[in-house]
Amino acid sequence: MKLSSLGAKIVGVLLAALTALFNLFPSNLLYLGDTQSEALLQKTGGFMAGVCHPKPEMDMIKDAGLGWIRVDIPYLYAEDGSGEINPYYEYWKLAAAEYASSGIKILAVTPYPHYYEQVSGIDITTEEGLAQVADIARYYCEDLKGIVGAFQITNEMGVDRFTKNVTMEQAARFIGVQAEAMNDIKGDIVVGYNLGGAGFVSLPFQMNKYKEYIDYVGVDIYLGCFENFVKNPDLTFVLMNAVRMVTGKPIILMEFGYISYGEAKTKEEKTAILQQYGVSSEAEARKDIDAFIARLPEKLRIEFETLYADRTDEEKADLLFKGEYANHIYRELSEGTGLWGYPHTPEGQGKFYSHMFKRIKKIKWCVGAMIYMWDDTATCYVCNQPDCPVETGWGIVDGEGKLKPAYYAVQKAFAN
Repeated sequence: MKLSSLGAKIVGVLLAALTALFNLFPSNLLYLGDTQSEALLQKTGGFMAGVCHPKPEMDMIKDAGLGWIRVDIPYLYAEDGSGEINPYYEYWKLAAAEYASSGIKILAVTPYPHYYEQVSGIDITTEEGLAQVADIARYYCEDLKGIVGAFQITNEMGVDRFTKNVTMEQAARFIGVQAEAMNDIKGDIVVGYNLGGAGFVSLPFQMNKYKEYIDYVGVDIYLGCFENFVKNPDLTFVLMNAVRMVTGKPIILMEFGYISYGEAKTKEEKTAILQQYGVSSEAEARKDIDAFIARLPEKLRIEFETLYADRTDEEKADLLFKGEYANHIYRELSEGTGLWGYPHTPEGQGKFYSHMFKRIKKIKWCVGAMIYMWDDTATCYVCNQPDCPVETGWGIVDGEGKLKPAYYAVQKAFAN
């Protein structure tokens, strides 16, 4: 979400002050009476310091002090509708086994709900469909024993591009039946789910009925990267405290990071970009918003048309120009986006990690942290543009394999 420049400054100051106030609450008070965190740490071999989306650079990963990787499991069945095991799942299993044999533990993320319907025709809103989902979960759990040390069941329910048309109640049921299916066979494997986007508000309450099957809750937090009004990085710990209070579970900072490149475009640069789409201003684009959407980069256009086809013209325009999509259209980090004292530079990113890990390591019920992500990418996965900073500069290693300041910050925190 984006606010006007003045609005962002006002909200930023107020929110920073409130964050400072709430940070006076000692997180470890929420550890009193805890028996679950220590039990989880015994199963995982200690604090789960890891990284998302790694490359097979095992020595570099371990030299950074990272003992875990977080990776997505391919859907179990082949996309040709044959009902055969997906060959990509078998390839994934072999690659995962290589990491495991090198001493790196694996946190595996099970597929999104839409795969079950698209590939296998499974309706997750029915009991019959959920029974099939549970069978697949049991297969994963049994088949990956000795390779996988932790499962995260699906990802960021509450973020539109991942949740699609699934309600929070349906998402909770989808997660819950898988956790229950794994419960009696998982052994020392730990099982949980994560929170992202709107899921922060409602999913923990929906999941209360499945608490006995859940070992941890993950939180995904990217302050100062997708909005222009959060300025204090310590809001992360306020949010973590809140999730801990609601769930009572060990918490993994499941995805967190800080963009290392990107800045705002000038008015003239934005106008030139809009002209590439056949308009000279946002006001002109709003006059025929569907025509504007039709000219967007293909991947961005397909996502937008899939998720928001039923919205009004005004709602579509607001989504495009008042939120995350605007940053993809203009290939920028909008004005004011960033935490105070932490510029979106490689040095600012490294400073961010140094600050965060000093706090994280002191919270007794925070049992892990998964850095997003290993290396910079050539293109943005949302809009597929090579010069979009929103999803290209997250790595602690750059696109050529060179170590960034963030790598050394992580290494200082966790090596040995």
